[in-house]
Parts: sequence; structure tokens; C-alpha cells
Amino acid sequence: MPTFTPDILQGQVALVTGGGTGIGKEIARTFGRHGARLCIAARRQEVIESTRQEFEQEGLECLAVPCDVRQPDQVEVVLQETLARFGRLDVLVNNAAGNFPAPMAGISYNGFKSIVDIDLLGTYNFSKAAYDAWLGEHGGNIVNITAPFEQMGAAYQAHVAAAKTGVNSLTRTCAVEWGPKGIRTNAIAPGAVAETEGLDRFGSVGDNSGRSGPLGRAGSKQELANVALFLVSEAASYVNGQVISVDGGSGVDGLKMPMP
Repeated sequence: MPTFTPDILQGQVALVTGGGTGIGKEIARTFGRHGARLCIAARRQEVIESTRQEFEQEGLECLAVPCDVRQPDQVEVVLQETLARFGRLDVLVNNAAGNFPAPMAGISYNGFKSIVDIDLLGTYNFSKAAYDAWLGEHGGNIVNITAPFEQMGAAYQAHVAAAKTGVNSLTRTCAVEWGPKGIRTNAIAPGAVAETEGLDRFGSVGDNSGRSGPLGRAGSKQELANVALFLVSEAASYVNGQVISVDGGSGVDGLKMPMP
């Protein structure tokens, strides 16, 4: 039995950054399967074009626009092309991100800046451009994909933890300032998610099985997409400014006690 009715986003338009692969791709596909027309944006033209063709073979309407989220002029082009094609924008998902595991002393100055620019500045760039181009006048939803590092130390993740903590703060600020405009802004902090580049990379620095949490397994991309779909639906019409952990309980299992 489907979790949501298939027309829950009927008539809406959703823009997903980093929508060509991984979690972003699954969020975009899920939105499309529930009625939304799609724009996906990412740096690699060949990747988003391949995803666009895949989506259209599934019967989904999709526009693919190459973009470096760090460049405001490129971001504005994505918004212009989205509005030219679809005439509206209802949902923005800021999913584009960079990551590489490294001890803090081993991260170069440029490497640290690059992650902050992609994760935090990119989220700001798209949020502001979407607000200026459409959301500020018409309302809508923003969902930021963040990380569960705000309340804990994160070895090998100093750059990402700093950037994503900024994204969490930006999420709350947007919720306060833009709520009166009819814009709800929330964030999702995924735990270990199977079949993603992020989980694969961390095999070099620790357990990448995703089995350390209370549920004893990694999450799926579909489970993340389902939460994103809930947040942009009318079912979440009074949810604003929240950072929702989707991690199987790993974030609250502070003692890491062995289960009987």
C-alpha cells in the first residue's frame, strides 16, 4: 500500500539541487511520482541529463540544468529556466553537498572553504534566488539536507560539521523571517543511508555498515525521500523551522550500550 496518495503534489513544481544522484535523485523521483514537475540541478551535465532521461522514461516531467551552487549567476539561471518552463515554483530542496573524510589537521585551507561554500553558501544562494524569483510573492516550501553533527563532535568531519551547523541555523532563520510570507523551511539530518557515496566513503575511516544504531541497519534513500515528501505536503502544514533527524535513533543513543 502506498504511503502517500499519488497526487499529493499534483500541479506543483519542485527544484532539487544535487538531483542527479543519491538522496537528491530519490527525492526528486518521489516528488515526481506524486505529481510534481521537476527541475534537477548539479554541476555535471552528463549526470543530470542521464537522470532526466531516466525520469522521463518513467513518465515524469523533468528539466535538467547544470549549475555550480557556489555561483549566484548560475543559480539565477536555474530559477529563470525553471520558471520559463513551468511558470511557477513550489518546492526547493537544497541537497547539493560536498564531503571527504579527513582529520581537521589534514584539511587544506582551500578544502575547508570548498565544503563550506558548497554546503552552506550553496544553500543560501538557492534559497535567496528562489525567494527573489518566486517564493517571496507566492509562498512554498524549502527543505535543506543537513547532517547530524550540530550537538556532537564529528571526527574527520570538521568542515562538513561547521557547514551543516550553519545550514541548520539558516533553516531556523528562514523559518522565522519567511514564515509570514507563507514559506515553510525545514531540514532533514540523515543518518547512515545505504547505497550512497557518503556511506561508501566512510569505510576508510570506520564502520560503514550503518548497523551501530538502535534499529541495527542503515536507512534507505526512499525513507529519506518519504520524510521530504511529508515536509512539503499539507500534512506538515504547521511544521516550520525544524531539523528532523532521520537516523534510526543513532543520534539519541549517546551511550552506545550493547543491546541484549
